[in-house]
Amino acid sequence: MPRRVAATVVTLLLWFTFAARAQGWGAAVDPRVELMSILFRLAGNPEYNQCRIPAYDKAVASWFAPYRDHEAVRLARGLGIGFEAPMKLAVYVTDIDSLAERVPFDRPGIHLYEGWDAGKARAFLKAARAFVVDARFKDFLVSQQPLYRVTDARLRDFVQTQADLLWFSRFSGSGAPGRFVIVPGMANGGPSYAAHFVDPGGANEIYAIPGVSSVDAAGRPAFDSDWRNTMVHEFAHSYCGPVVDRFAPRMEKAGRQILGQVPDAVRSRAHGSWKTLLDDSLVRAVAVRYAADHDTADAVRKIVRQDNAHSLFWISDLSDLVGEFRKNSQGYPTLESFMPRVAQFFDDLAPRMGELTARYQPRVTSISPADGAQDVDPGLKEVVVRFSVPMSPDAQTTDPRFLAPRFDKTGALLTLPVVLEPNHDYQLPLRWPDGRSFVSADGVPLAAMTVRFRTRAASLPARP
Repeated sequence: MPRRVAATVVTLLLWFTFAARAQGWGAAVDPRVELMSILFRLAGNPEYNQCRIPAYDKAVASWFAPYRDHEAVRLARGLGIGFEAPMKLAVYVTDIDSLAERVPFDRPGIHLYEGWDAGKARAFLKAARAFVVDARFKDFLVSQQPLYRVTDARLRDFVQTQADLLWFSRFSGSGAPGRFVIVPGMANGGPSYAAHFVDPGGANEIYAIPGVSSVDAAGRPAFDSDWRNTMVHEFAHSYCGPVVDRFAPRMEKAGRQILGQVPDAVRSRAHGSWKTLLDDSLVRAVAVRYAADHDTADAVRKIVRQDNAHSLFWISDLSDLVGEFRKNSQGYPTLESFMPRVAQFFDDLAPRMGELTARYQPRVTSISPADGAQDVDPGLKEVVVRFSVPMSPDAQTTDPRFLAPRFDKTGALLTLPVVLEPNHDYQLPLRWPDGRSFVSADGVPLAAMTVRFRTRAASLPARP
């Protein structure tokens, strides 16, 4: 490798070693993260096949296509792991050159991630070292330097001007947090991850690895308030996860009851784990508190609506409770000291899950004409739908034969002007023009529903 290229690679690989330590935070593309993302992309993991940077996506696909059957890829494919597991391994290795263990993987107290163990990790990293050489991974990094430089500059400016990293230690009462490391997941697209690492000297590195999900008109990564919210969410995991772990025995009964009552989609996101669900709930509540301290009321409502859209109807109440924690710092000096109140919240939530679902989940309570009606008057001028809760007023039908909908002042009554023909079957999908569901004023989607009816034949004119 030419000396100038080698120097470029070394600069890229060593940035994290020094910058984060010097500033208390670091923000840049991390070659370790990109290596793991690309290996698990080649292995076929759906969550690592969502790159949203067009030129980068194309470059990765073209450069690494010949290595889809490399030993490292085969091992990645056979491990049966994904999501945060590759990212957590990435922060435990020194650099892509040696992929050496920053601490011995088999040291007592080291927990890489469920699914990894020291033997599996070492075998995989041995193959990954060969992949770095065989696939000329360093040359690929050099080829992407213009994109990385733009990304790094934008990201560091964004963190300096738009993020309040010291908020976490103020909020949690935990004192100095260690080093924050913000890594844009260039190849990851929407999925985002959290990780942390404690070095042999006891210094803590707290990682947020949000995927790059937005680009500008030139196709380069763009960072906005939504990306910052994701970053906050991932950092919050490093504060909430340890206290949830310590209080897990106290919260297990309620956690299992809550998990058993949530929709399948929520259970899937929690990987079927009650503890993951409670941890994610507390993380989301903390993210709402961050927004409440930094953003407008509308921005906070947007986050709560997003939580509601995922059927996590209790996050707003939990966030209010967490807000009490910060108002009483003398009584509760740390987040851990407040956890008995959080545990009691989940105890109280478990028997109320049905009530919450009924309160927030929109339902159609009546339709005129009724769904399935077979003798509808073709002279009918409107279809009237009543919902169980107020709906967002900009919902509309996709069928051009059904004219602009009108909501009444309550938002619960929808009137659809129609022009019908005799002796016809009609299907009226209750959804947005682009296929999205109608949503309630609280942001909860209506379950997919299509209203069907048939008009009767035209009446014969009366004889003279």
